[in-house]
Amino acid sequence: MYSDALLVKAAELYYYSRRSQAEIGRTLGVSTPTVSRILQEAMERGVIEVRVRDILVRSSETEATLKRTFGLVDAVVVDMPQDADLNFLRKLLGKKASELLPRFCERGSTVGIGCGVTVREMIESLDRSRRFPDLRIVPLMGGWGKEEPERETNRLASSMGSILGCAFFYLLAPAIVSSPAVRDVFLAEPQIQLTTKLWNTVDTAIFSIGPELDAPAYSYIPREYLDLEKAARAGGVGDVLGRIIDENGKELPLPFNEHLMSIPFATLLKIPRRVGIGGGAQKCRGVLAALRGGLVNILVTDYETGSYILQMEAMQRDSV
Repeated sequence: MYSDALLVKAAELYYYSRRSQAEIGRTLGVSTPTVSRILQEAMERGVIEVRVRDILVRSSETEATLKRTFGLVDAVVVDMPQDADLNFLRKLLGKKASELLPRFCERGSTVGIGCGVTVREMIESLDRSRRFPDLRIVPLMGGWGKEEPERETNRLASSMGSILGCAFFYLLAPAIVSSPAVRDVFLAEPQIQLTTKLWNTVDTAIFSIGPELDAPAYSYIPREYLDLEKAARAGGVGDVLGRIIDENGKELPLPFNEHLMSIPFATLLKIPRRVGIGGGAQKCRGVLAALRGGLVNILVTDYETGSYILQMEAMQRDSV
């Protein structure tokens, strides 16, 4: 028999610190097989208690609570492996969003899309054997003029249209312009109105929810257009379709938001299905804000993010 102290130490290193048995052996000065025997004894003596909870049940409970709390049409919650990184999360969320899409492809319907890595992952995950020739794909904002394909809505719209075998439209404008007056000139152009007028016909909008306002996440936006620190001090917690929002999902009165070629929130809120995709620690506040503001009525997120925003919402309601 091993001492209780040894059993607890080995268990902590293995389950909390995620150390391998070989690493634990070096730390404790014993062999790897001995570590295995220590952990086995800890299990038998009740030092380690293993509880297995059905992941599907856990996720479905969170989905139901999200729908009830925020009045959502639907919620999809995915469970992430503990050691998975942000890229894996984006792929997983994109895949789940792609599985939702066929439900929204009624005859003659119009789907509007935003930009971002997760939207690109959604498009790449689409089932290429399913075609929807009566569908229309419309960009909900201009492009950022960067080489990254996820920043160019026209490229995303054409890729999605090609995969689904349906019509797609271009928005021949940048995402951001030098002034509100220039934005108005663009919006008055007949070629651009071919697309922007379709915003009023969109049945389903699909977009990613932006992260906290830190420099690496928004490196594609020229600094002269957006002072991230100033926007954060003003209450910015993320963005939806480029527009910086506060904790309640309201568009902040920033000059930056007035320079955007992006669907107005007043128009967005009239769209019957607004699918917001977002997960991970950097997007928790943005996702919660988008839900509070009603910008999203169908959410695709991960379990940790879903649990966090439910806790934050409950805390706020208890404090009122």
